[in-house]
Amino acid sequence: MTKIVFFDIDGTLVTKRNTIPESAKKAIDQLKKNDVIPVIATGRAPILIEEIRQELGIESYIAMNGQLVMHEGEVIFHNPIQKETVDRLTEKAVERKNGIILCGAKDIFSNSIVTLAKRSSVWTVLKGLGKIIPGHLQLSLFKRLIRKPPNPEEYEGKPIYQVILETSMDEEKHYSKEFPELHFARSNHYTVDIISEGISKAVGIQKFLEKLNLNQKDTYAFGDSPNDKEMLDYVNTGVAMGNGWDEIKEAADHVTAPVDQDGIAKGLKHLGLI
Repeated sequence: MTKIVFFDIDGTLVTKRNTIPESAKKAIDQLKKNDVIPVIATGRAPILIEEIRQELGIESYIAMNGQLVMHEGEVIFHNPIQKETVDRLTEKAVERKNGIILCGAKDIFSNSIVTLAKRSSVWTVLKGLGKIIPGHLQLSLFKRLIRKPPNPEEYEGKPIYQVILETSMDEEKHYSKEFPELHFARSNHYTVDIISEGISKAVGIQKFLEKLNLNQKDTYAFGDSPNDKEMLDYVNTGVAMGNGWDEIKEAADHVTAPVDQDGIAKGLKHLGLI
């Protein structure tokens, strides 16, 4: 029977320094040699997955918390947010002075600086900053970059699958009450990913399994943040990273070591997959 493992990226495959541990690279390679399918399941937009996907040789992914599912270059499922909702959410962010980024299938829309930076990958830019600028200053810079809303003309006619909002956990509650048609999936304390209500990484996994006619009992997942909870609950065996949020560790079937302490390799060995 075909086994399949779903991996979150940030805090799971990738460290705070935005690097993939060598032990994780070797573990993924061994996983493929053992005929186990690795799939990325992340809150990132596709453009911010490419570098990592290519580095690990992973062909399939679930992006934007389940809003877009790809299998070896083929779109299995996609679920854009209604334009009217995106417009209202953008207006509210401007009103509350919250930074905002709109994520499409091939583009990221924010102010002109970020929109231009995305051509070489926003993630690559931020990764470069991470090597020379302390974390708290990175956050301050990031907030300034996204505080100005996107130009509507830039994304006119292009589906938006996810909105990233710079807001506190307390302020998030106001948005969730005003936008019941949306689901708020948080992966850190500074920003929240906003997608369609009823969608999650778990839904993305379900669509993936249906397409490949795979069995849920042969599924595994690794994650660290609240937006991974549905995924860890859905698969047969959920693994939380040692650096993960407490609520994720409590929801998991197993807790492995932190990402920067060979957590992926140790977790896969514990499961008997490598």
